[in-house]
Amino acid sequence: MLFLTLALVFLGTGGILVGLFVFLNRRRLAAEESARAQLLGRSPTGLVLGERPLSILRDEKVADVAVLERFLSGKGVTEWAKHELERAGSTRNPSEFLLGCLVAAVLGAFLGGRFVGGPLGVAVGTVLGALTPVGLVRRQYTQRVKKYEEQLPEALDMLVNALKAGYSLQAAMEFVGNELPAPLGPEFGRFYDEQRLGVEVRTALLRLQERVGTYDIKMFVTALLIQRETGGNLSEVLGNIAALMRERVAFRGQVDTLTAEPKASAKVLTGLPIGVFLIVYVMNPDYMRPLTETPTGHFLIAYAIASVVIGYFVLMKIAKIDI
Repeated sequence: MLFLTLALVFLGTGGILVGLFVFLNRRRLAAEESARAQLLGRSPTGLVLGERPLSILRDEKVADVAVLERFLSGKGVTEWAKHELERAGSTRNPSEFLLGCLVAAVLGAFLGGRFVGGPLGVAVGTVLGALTPVGLVRRQYTQRVKKYEEQLPEALDMLVNALKAGYSLQAAMEFVGNELPAPLGPEFGRFYDEQRLGVEVRTALLRLQERVGTYDIKMFVTALLIQRETGGNLSEVLGNIAALMRERVAFRGQVDTLTAEPKASAKVLTGLPIGVFLIVYVMNPDYMRPLTETPTGHFLIAYAIASVVIGYFVLMKIAKIDI
């Protein structure tokens, strides 16, 4: 408990110092944000200037505070956090995400020590707390991927129609970026902005593939790169890829229907022990006292929590079919 108390005091003191720094430098920070917003194609109030925000800067900042910027820059965990946040479409910087993981880990350690007790309870709470923000970001990325897969066939149809109308590939990509809503439209627009500002087309396409990160976009980028090397009817190739993507979406819907039962079973089996424990604890607290007030009971609770979490992920992994 002494460690948890010291950790909470440290976090509270750090939060006060950061808040005091932001308050004392609020005018300079506001001026920097206003200038940065104009360079990124937004007004100081956050409105987009034009049809799509034009980014001419590559945001390398990992923190808004200079001390955190120097401490976190160049670290492997910082690059990982930046990559995860970019793929999920989050506007947070890596320092906010990592501090959130730290706070969640400390809170999880406190709750584990309070309700489970012992080093094992603290360890389990710390791990679960630290992984909670990561899971939320991964869930956000999964939802974003679903939107990508829904929008990409339509984007390819628009791209094919633009190519048939006489547009170049770059102009067609700009057209799709302006007409298609988020999240896929801004990614096509970013490709156009990058190559217009001097990035080689192949490099811009590979960056687009890395940001989106789906199998469908990999097929699309591979087809474009091959066509640039060998030539051919690009509109026909993209039309065939769009038809294939629609078939994959329909087939994926059938697979989701068939795997809905094991996924529901995983959720029910995960919630059932928790529900039974809470019901018995409310109805007869004395019956549960040996489990909640003894070291052996604390160990069994920690073991049960770990088993339930592992079992849930195993069942969901079995029900997940990659297409």
